[in-house]
Amino acid sequence: MKKTVIITVLMLICIAASAQQEQKAFKGYFVNDEYSVYMRLNLYDNMDIPEHELFGPLPGFLAKQHNGFYWLITDAEVKSNKKAELQMINDYGSEDLSATLHLKNDTTLVLEQGRGSAIKIPKNGKWQKLPSKLTFIRR
Repeated sequence: MKKTVIITVLMLICIAASAQQEQKAFKGYFVNDEYSVYMRLNLYDNMDIPEHELFGPLPGFLAKQHNGFYWLITDAEVKSNKKAELQMINDYGSEDLSATLHLKNDTTLVLEQGRGSAIKIPKNGKWQKLPSKLTFIRR
């Protein structure tokens, strides 16, 4: 009887842990290799942004690999387990936009820019405008 109770409790803990992971779809490291950009997200618990601690804990950021220029996610609202709405600014604070994140599957995330400025990142001393829809893969 004692073994059955222990096994049942352990199974319930495992089920609760796996259900908890499913709810964390908008948390992790996502990469778009075509434009050499990545996103670090934690829309559930804010995090400190490297080299941008002045802004305090935020839901995440979009950055270019090997560069210190960031688009900061200042506000995020998870609408469902497949959709979240974001407010973003560049790290100078000169441009802002609203965007939507769509989770296609466990590994693919699509960032769709809405109203506001277009996302521009530095590339070879010039500004490169990113497309209004970007696909990211979880790593």
